[in-house]
Amino acid sequence: MLLFLVMKQNVIKIVKINFALVLTAMVVGLITSLVTQIFALTAKSIFLLIQDSQNIDFLQFSFFSFSGSFLPLIACISAGILVGLLIKSQKIDRWHGPADTIYAAHQQAGTLDVKRGFTSTLAAFFSISGGASVGIYGPLVHFGGTLGAFLRRRKFIPTIPHDIIIGAGVAAAISAGFSSPIAGIVFAHEVVLRHFSMRALTAISLSSVTASFTAHEMALVTPALRFDEIVFDLITALPGLLITGLIASLIAFLFMKSLLFSTKLSNSSNINFHFRPLIPAVLCGFAGIFLPESIGLGTETIVNVITSENTIIFLLMVLIFKLILSSLCIGFGLFGGVFSPALLLGACTGALIFNIPFIGIANDIGPILAVSGMAAVSSSVIGGPITAIILVFELTGSYEYAIASIFPIAICNLITYLIFGSSFFDAQLKARKIPMGHGREHILMSQTIIEKYADKNYLKLDKKIKTDDAIKKFKKYGLTEGYFLDKNGNYLGKLRLIDIIDKKDKISFNYNEKNHIKLLPTDNLINTMKKLGKFIGESVPIIDKNNKFIGVISENDVLNAYSNISETIRNIEKN
Repeated sequence: MLLFLVMKQNVIKIVKINFALVLTAMVVGLITSLVTQIFALTAKSIFLLIQDSQNIDFLQFSFFSFSGSFLPLIACISAGILVGLLIKSQKIDRWHGPADTIYAAHQQAGTLDVKRGFTSTLAAFFSISGGASVGIYGPLVHFGGTLGAFLRRRKFIPTIPHDIIIGAGVAAAISAGFSSPIAGIVFAHEVVLRHFSMRALTAISLSSVTASFTAHEMALVTPALRFDEIVFDLITALPGLLITGLIASLIAFLFMKSLLFSTKLSNSSNINFHFRPLIPAVLCGFAGIFLPESIGLGTETIVNVITSENTIIFLLMVLIFKLILSSLCIGFGLFGGVFSPALLLGACTGALIFNIPFIGIANDIGPILAVSGMAAVSSSVIGGPITAIILVFELTGSYEYAIASIFPIAICNLITYLIFGSSFFDAQLKARKIPMGHGREHILMSQTIIEKYADKNYLKLDKKIKTDDAIKKFKKYGLTEGYFLDKNGNYLGKLRLIDIIDKKDKISFNYNEKNHIKLLPTDNLINTMKKLGKFIGESVPIIDKNNKFIGVISENDVLNAYSNISETIRNIEKN
């Protein structure tokens, strides 16, 4: 009867947790969709209003045969000032984005800085509205993940898996932003969670579909990246697709390297963080006067590049300016995403290859090269090749486009993986000494502090004890190692039975082990395993920086800790 009651309680608990997970995921999908639409509608409207208001008389100027307006410069500088004030008032040391979302999903605690997350979204809003050369989807992805983490912490929400609810928010942002629910589901699993499980798939799918349905019904914004399919022959297009994959890998590599270099340059400068956004703001402002296609989200420019014929000079200028300006914006704190810039860079790459006359590419495949280049560059930057293929399919509605894009995506991702790494987000985390490439197990081990495994059952010895008495103690407790401590619990030394077994009536402390391994209570499991690699013995002392003796740990304790982590990961990735 007791066993039946226990089983019944466990079943009720499991049902309650899973019901709460599914319901919360759908709420996250709904809210994220609303915020995504309002964010996109407002930011784009402000930016377009600025672009359409450049005929204001007192802001216009003429330079030889060129006529322009200072309004883009004023708008960008205004955005830089607002972002700087936000940094100053909220004491921001860095912005939070998709890299933080990925890291949070792989931590045991699953913590996300909610305040910094929402503040980063506001900063992106200012940047995008003013015309900064950044993307919209990265900040919204982080917002979705942050919202999931925020709701999970509410007292009325049962304990639900943090990684799944973060993934649900991420999927909702992609789904609502692109009107692509399948791409949202795949993105959450491929880029953020990096594993598939039935429970995760259920919650994330419902969140993504909820977000897509809400966006479709409300219809506040029309998905910008929609274009008609053009019939083409895959065999004829194949040489161009292969070349696109090769060149796209170079562009993706240069873009990611530029982003990292700009961030490094910014951090090494002596300029206060709240002043740094003004640098890219001024540059974007001047670029907006002479080449407006190089600033802003670039969605209209992407559609133009895919559907219209453009000169090589124009495409080159957009590509170069977009790469430089986006890198400076991200590096110097005019916050936004990298996905939209990567899409434009890729589209320009494909269009450029089509326009190079000596390659001999067929005349009817310009759009497919631009679409495939867009997918290839962006997939390498975010580390989501499957997501990119699905996104092409959902945006174009064309199975042939999706199949064709596989060639450049596969080539581009392989090359960038070999010469750069998995993605820009992983590179950001690696710069913060978080090796995502080693997997969830490595992260959990790096966060597991050995103090929680400290064994308090050890042989305590007085500094003045004689060898005969020490040997008796060893025999009594069945141990072969003991530790000298003073009356205040400070560590004095370690004694091994083997070192005094043939010593009669001597002071034991004279035979304490001179060179032996010591651990700090703050050492993580990875460092501990490295230190114990060549250890032979019974236990190792754990001593804090003040020489206070905390306890001991054995190789068996370390193996048990590793086993617990492995079991935790199995439960996460299979359930």
